[in-house]
Amino acid sequence: MSKNVLELYKIGSRVKLTKDLYGSIVGIHINGDNNIVYECGWWDGNSYSLHNFSSSEIELSDGEKTKIGFL
Repeated sequence: MSKNVLELYKIGSRVKLTKDLYGSIVGIHINGDNNIVYECGWWDGNSYSLHNFSSSEIELSDGEKTKIGFL
């Protein structure tokens, strides 16, 4: 068996979604080929929004990465 280790942002980390929009990671989805998708939430006025982002679409603002492994 091979051991795969993924490095990903922690749930609760603050991320930059666009130039002026920040949100928090509320969920992490790991799809085939270890593709990581982050579910991010943010407030816009009185409404709360959720959207999925790939790691290349977000920038870590406050938080850290963690490692998880699979056998």
